[in-house]
Amino acid sequence: MAETPEITFRDMQPSDAPALYQIECEAFSAPWSISSLTALACAPNAVARVALCGGEIVGYYSLYRSFEEGDVNNIAVRSDLRGQGIGTLLMQDMLAACKQKGIDRLFLEVRASNAPAIALYEKFSFKQYSIRKKYYDATEDALQYALLI
Repeated sequence: MAETPEITFRDMQPSDAPALYQIECEAFSAPWSISSLTALACAPNAVARVALCGGEIVGYYSLYRSFEEGDVNNIAVRSDLRGQGIGTLLMQDMLAACKQKGIDRLFLEVRASNAPAIALYEKFSFKQYSIRKKYYDATEDALQYALLI
């Protein structure tokens, strides 16, 4: 693994949407639209933060909060910077933000074929509790994970 670059975090802003959309297109077969990302940055029930390196957005995460629970939307790192520990830093920031906001349970779905993401979640003690058959594109199963913070 390459050395982890110097990363800082801040709350997502509506003006981040174009850069986030580029990361979405690299990371997901069904990326969120720029308008959806803009709305996410303004949503009062969202926890959405970006990772910066040298002033450039290199990754982000988002989740929606409902009382003390969070439903993770996405965690993504720019494709040219994957494997450098940025995903781990995003998870650490997410868990710290959740604790600060009184969120004590997180839930997420992940493609059954996404081994790097599964490894990251399990590294942070997420536990698989169910499978949603043919959840992605009506062809691929989603593994459902939960974490008590």
